[in-house]
Amino acid sequence: MSKNICHMKTSWITLFKKNRFEFGDQHVRQYVIFECKFLFSIIIFYFEKSNGSQDRYHTHAFNAISFKLFGEYTEYELLDENTEAFTIKRRTQIFKYFPRNSYHKIGNSNGCLTLLLSGPWKKTWKEFKEGVVTKYNWNRK
Repeated sequence: MSKNICHMKTSWITLFKKNRFEFGDQHVRQYVIFECKFLFSIIIFYFEKSNGSQDRYHTHAFNAISFKLFGEYTEYELLDENTEAFTIKRRTQIFKYFPRNSYHKIGNSNGCLTLLLSGPWKKTWKEFKEGVVTKYNWNRK
């Protein structure tokens, strides 16, 4: 397993910003209501309808709670970087806690809207794709 380090220029405080991400076969719309990396974030995610999944697992720089407003998706959780063992569960519950260091990816969405409330950001988070761990920080490029 190899490790990469990536950097991305981001702001520390964001208000009312819309983003769209494509990770493999899963497309996500993100609506940032408020984000201050030193304090907390309030973000809405819409996981577009898809039978595919994101092409990478990721952790977060923060602990978070998510409220499912409507729809469902499948969540894959990576249990071990070395063996690449994972579990698959359908996200049907309204409330879910996402610990900072837990790898996961989203797939098979019927059009799902969630509200994410996160705590303060730590300095790093990771992605796992094709056996490679990439570590990111606040200045990700």
